[in-house]
Amino acid sequence: MAVTSATFLNPTSFRSLMMNSCAVSVLEEYADIVLAYGFSDEYTFVFKNTSKFYDRRASKVLSIITSFFSSIIVTKWSDFFPQKELQYSPSFHGHVTSCASVDVLQAYLFWRQNMCHATNQYDHCFWRLVERDDMDVREAHDLLKGAEK
Repeated sequence: MAVTSATFLNPTSFRSLMMNSCAVSVLEEYADIVLAYGFSDEYTFVFKNTSKFYDRRASKVLSIITSFFSSIIVTKWSDFFPQKELQYSPSFHGHVTSCASVDVLQAYLFWRQNMCHATNQYDHCFWRLVERDDMDVREAHDLLKGAEK
Protein backbone atom coordinates (compact mmCIF):
# COMPACT_ATOMS: atom_id res chain seq x y z
CA MET A 1 0.00 0.00 0.00
CA ALA A 2 1.21 3.51 -0.60
CA VAL A 3 0.47 6.71 1.26
CA THR A 4 -0.95 9.34 -1.04
CA SER A 5 -1.81 12.30 1.14
CA ALA A 6 1.15 12.79 3.44
CA THR A 7 3.78 15.38 2.70
CA PHE A 8 7.19 13.79 3.12
CA LEU A 9 10.49 15.55 3.46
CA ASN A 10 13.82 13.79 3.43
CA PRO A 11 13.06 10.05 3.32
CA THR A 12 15.34 9.39 6.28
CA SER A 13 13.33 11.77 8.43
CA PHE A 14 11.18 10.98 11.45
CA ARG A 15 8.22 10.50 9.10
CA SER A 16 9.87 7.37 7.73
CA LEU A 17 10.57 6.15 11.24
CA MET A 18 6.92 6.67 12.13
CA MET A 19 5.79 4.78 9.04
CA ASN A 20 8.11 1.88 9.92
CA SER A 21 6.71 1.85 13.44
CA CYS A 22 3.20 1.63 11.99
CA ALA A 23 4.25 -1.27 9.78
CA VAL A 24 5.59 -3.07 12.87
CA SER A 25 2.20 -2.56 14.53
CA VAL A 26 0.52 -4.20 11.52
CA LEU A 27 2.87 -7.17 11.86
CA GLU A 28 2.12 -7.45 15.56
CA GLU A 29 -1.64 -7.23 15.07
CA TYR A 30 -2.00 -9.75 12.24
CA ALA A 31 -0.18 -13.04 12.74
CA ASP A 32 -0.85 -14.10 9.15
CA ILE A 33 1.52 -11.41 7.90
CA VAL A 34 5.05 -12.79 7.79
CA LEU A 35 6.93 -9.92 6.15
CA ALA A 36 6.63 -6.17 5.82
CA TYR A 37 8.87 -4.39 3.36
CA GLY A 38 8.81 -0.63 3.09
CA PHE A 39 10.65 2.25 1.60
CA SER A 40 9.67 5.88 1.40
CA ASP A 41 5.90 5.85 1.85
CA GLU A 42 5.19 2.46 0.25
CA TYR A 43 4.78 -0.80 2.09
CA THR A 44 4.36 -4.40 1.04
CA PHE A 45 2.82 -6.89 3.47
CA VAL A 46 3.27 -10.58 2.71
CA PHE A 47 0.76 -13.07 4.09
CA LYS A 48 1.43 -16.75 4.77
CA ASN A 49 0.52 -18.78 1.72
CA THR A 50 -1.73 -20.85 4.00
CA SER A 51 -3.55 -17.79 5.33
CA LYS A 52 -7.32 -17.86 5.54
CA PHE A 53 -7.41 -14.18 6.58
CA TYR A 54 -10.93 -13.00 5.65
CA ASP A 55 -11.13 -15.97 3.28
CA ARG A 56 -8.38 -14.30 1.18
CA ARG A 57 -10.91 -11.81 -0.22
CA ALA A 58 -8.66 -9.16 -1.75
CA SER A 59 -10.99 -6.22 -1.13
CA LYS A 60 -11.50 -7.17 2.52
CA VAL A 61 -7.78 -7.74 3.14
CA LEU A 62 -6.94 -4.40 1.53
CA SER A 63 -9.62 -2.56 3.48
CA ILE A 64 -8.62 -4.03 6.85
CA ILE A 65 -4.87 -3.47 6.45
CA THR A 66 -5.10 0.07 5.07
CA SER A 67 -7.65 1.08 7.71
CA PHE A 68 -5.53 -0.32 10.52
CA PHE A 69 -2.34 1.28 9.16
CA SER A 70 -4.14 4.64 8.87
CA SER A 71 -5.46 4.46 12.42
CA ILE A 72 -2.01 3.60 13.77
CA ILE A 73 -0.56 6.71 12.11
CA VAL A 74 -3.14 8.80 13.94
CA THR A 75 -2.34 7.18 17.29
CA LYS A 76 1.45 7.34 16.86
CA TRP A 77 1.68 10.83 15.37
CA SER A 78 2.27 12.64 18.67
CA ASP A 79 4.96 10.13 19.67
CA PHE A 80 7.03 11.18 16.67
CA PHE A 81 5.90 14.79 16.29
CA PRO A 82 4.96 16.12 19.73
CA GLN A 83 5.22 19.75 18.60
CA LYS A 84 3.26 19.31 15.36
CA GLU A 85 -0.48 18.72 15.26
CA LEU A 86 -1.81 16.21 12.74
CA GLN A 87 -3.78 18.45 10.38
CA TYR A 88 -5.80 15.83 8.51
CA SER A 89 -6.45 12.12 8.55
CA PRO A 90 -4.09 10.11 6.38
CA SER A 91 -5.49 8.34 3.34
CA PHE A 92 -4.11 5.52 1.27
CA HIS A 93 -4.36 3.79 -2.02
CA GLY A 94 -3.32 0.19 -2.33
CA HIS A 95 -3.67 -3.05 -4.18
CA VAL A 96 -3.48 -6.74 -3.50
CA THR A 97 -1.14 -8.87 -5.55
CA SER A 98 -1.53 -12.62 -5.44
CA CYS A 99 1.72 -14.45 -6.15
CA ALA A 100 1.31 -17.90 -7.67
CA SER A 101 4.51 -19.29 -6.16
CA VAL A 102 7.44 -18.48 -3.93
CA ASP A 103 9.46 -17.78 -7.07
CA VAL A 104 6.95 -15.14 -8.18
CA LEU A 105 6.97 -13.59 -4.71
CA GLN A 106 10.77 -13.57 -4.73
CA ALA A 107 10.81 -11.85 -8.14
CA TYR A 108 8.28 -9.28 -6.91
CA LEU A 109 10.30 -8.51 -3.78
CA PHE A 110 13.51 -8.33 -5.86
CA TRP A 111 11.80 -5.78 -8.13
CA ARG A 112 10.69 -3.78 -5.05
CA GLN A 113 14.24 -3.85 -3.69
CA ASN A 114 15.64 -2.59 -7.01
CA MET A 115 13.07 0.22 -7.04
CA CYS A 116 14.07 1.10 -3.48
CA HIS A 117 17.75 1.21 -4.38
CA ALA A 118 17.25 3.42 -7.44
CA THR A 119 14.89 5.73 -5.55
CA ASN A 120 17.28 5.99 -2.60
CA GLN A 121 20.16 6.94 -4.89
CA TYR A 122 18.09 9.63 -6.58
CA ASP A 123 16.66 10.90 -3.28
CA HIS A 124 20.09 11.02 -1.63
CA CYS A 125 21.39 13.25 -4.42
CA PHE A 126 18.23 15.34 -4.44
CA TRP A 127 18.22 16.01 -0.70
CA ARG A 128 21.94 16.71 -0.65
CA LEU A 129 21.34 19.43 -3.23
CA VAL A 130 18.39 20.86 -1.29
CA GLU A 131 19.74 20.61 2.25
CA ARG A 132 23.47 21.14 1.78
CA ASP A 133 23.79 23.09 -1.45
CA ASP A 134 20.82 25.36 -0.72
CA MET A 135 19.02 24.63 -3.98
CA ASP A 136 15.28 24.96 -4.04
CA VAL A 137 13.21 21.90 -4.94
CA ARG A 138 12.69 22.97 -8.58
CA GLU A 139 16.40 23.59 -9.14
CA ALA A 140 17.32 20.20 -7.71
CA HIS A 141 14.72 18.41 -9.87
CA ASP A 142 15.90 20.30 -12.95
CA LEU A 143 19.53 19.39 -12.29
CA LEU A 144 18.64 15.71 -11.85
CA LYS A 145 16.25 15.63 -14.81
CA GLY A 146 16.99 12.59 -16.91
CA ALA A 147 18.56 10.68 -14.03
CA GLU A 148 16.89 7.33 -13.49
CA LYS A 149 14.64 7.16 -10.50
